[in-house]
Amino acid sequence: MIDDLSPDLILTDGRFYTLDGQNAVAQAVAIKDGRFVAVGGNAEIRDMAGLITAEISLGGSAVIPGLFDSHIHMMETGAKLAAIRLDECTSSEELAALVAQRARQTPPGTWIIGQGWNEGNFPDGRLPTRHDIDPATTEHPVALMRFFNTDVVNSYALRLAGIDRQTPDPYQGKIERDLDGEPNGLLRAKAKGLVERLIPKPTAAEMAEALRLGCQEMLRFGITSVIEPGLNADEIRAYQSFYKSGRLAVRLNLMPSWHGFDQEETETQLEYRARELGVYTGWGDEWLRIGALKMAIDGGTTPHTAYMYEPFEGETEVVNYNRLGLEDLRRYFRTAQELGWDVGIHCCGDHAQDLAVDAFAEICRELPRADARHSIIHGYFPTPRALEQMAKHNIAAVIQPTFIYWEGELLFRDVGQRRALNYKPARKYLDHGVPLAASSDDPSTVSANPFIALYALVTRKNRFGQPIALQEAISRREALQSYTIAGARLTREDHLKGTIAAGKLADLAVLDRDYFRVPDDELKDVKVDMTVVGGKVVWERGA
Repeated sequence: MIDDLSPDLILTDGRFYTLDGQNAVAQAVAIKDGRFVAVGGNAEIRDMAGLITAEISLGGSAVIPGLFDSHIHMMETGAKLAAIRLDECTSSEELAALVAQRARQTPPGTWIIGQGWNEGNFPDGRLPTRHDIDPATTEHPVALMRFFNTDVVNSYALRLAGIDRQTPDPYQGKIERDLDGEPNGLLRAKAKGLVERLIPKPTAAEMAEALRLGCQEMLRFGITSVIEPGLNADEIRAYQSFYKSGRLAVRLNLMPSWHGFDQEETETQLEYRARELGVYTGWGDEWLRIGALKMAIDGGTTPHTAYMYEPFEGETEVVNYNRLGLEDLRRYFRTAQELGWDVGIHCCGDHAQDLAVDAFAEICRELPRADARHSIIHGYFPTPRALEQMAKHNIAAVIQPTFIYWEGELLFRDVGQRRALNYKPARKYLDHGVPLAASSDDPSTVSANPFIALYALVTRKNRFGQPIALQEAISRREALQSYTIAGARLTREDHLKGTIAAGKLADLAVLDRDYFRVPDDELKDVKVDMTVVGGKVVWERGA
């Protein structure tokens, strides 16, 4: 006789950091129908086992709740893995060599795409140009995308796009040029669209493969839930099809793109998305949900397109690359608030963040909604005004500690020492009562690795060991909460995930070393040995 009440799986001999209560640590868990049914000691959990219960002994390994990346472009991460990966390139010569290698395998006339280069990895720190990559091929258009907001393309691609010395800079974009006025292949902000619009859109099969690779990458890092921002209708359809096929292995909150993106949709079409779909934030199930609407107001610091109060270092004026105006923000936020949508808005500059927070606060006062979970995405340099209003209206900060690690040294070049002291101020956000969620924003960074992010939150060091605003360090527990509980709260799923507790979804990560006991410098080296989603082992290192 089958014991229907016995667990499907028990995990024993572990050190489970449950995050359920202060310093709560357990030895074992019992799982049934995809949820934790008991958390406790080895003996009591083993006593629950029945004839059909499987047991896995973890041999003393540390275990944490499944990680929640609150802002990651998972489909693009998968696409990056399918394209030429440039995030580890250390020179322009290496970029060209990788293009030449791909060209030998690619039919003439077909686009060659690479993603993730970072001039900070190059010894001279020089931005690559078409002159660096042109020798790699004369038979293919090439577009190599920086990890954020700048592309370098070859001469073939410039010709296809009709970009020459007479081509004016597009609104809120810049075509970089040689000293003689000829385009040098670097395209910033909206200038990227002059070439990117020529690249064929991915097919349904290509998007499905990108999702497969993206899920695999998440599970490798113990990430079991993500918020995927800024999706168009085709991408949302691809996610639904992937889910329907039974291949979705990571829990998703999808943020439809709304206003402020480099997109061809009209305002009427965008407003229709919010008003006429008949759904709003939170619709879906434990695997696939509709999240907040995604908006964007400015650019970033490294390409000097963030909207700041003061000019970037070496510049004499503030250039407005904003994609939205203040009156538009108020109008859009009001629509979202009326219809039950949360909004997450990209703000990097201090001025941009003030504009967004002011608009949020005004609408929250006019149309209070107790369950609203709006967020500022990035939130590099919050002012005292922004901090006060974010805390008052429960507006979360969704920050990317990966940027501290991978490009922290560029901060001093871009904004100087004084402003760098207020960069992604985790301690300040928490001390002011602002909800804090952490994320990677891959592929706008080198890697989705959450342990790099946790290391950066705790030590505030970049990859060279250089301190970046040390006073903004937070504790290991606070850091881990920002990668677990905070994401669940942001998506109204804290009753389902974020901690290891009876009744919650059985999502967890088994680590190769103890996150709470290793020296600080080892935090970045923590690896995941096993990932469990819904009570099933979905990834094992070395398997």
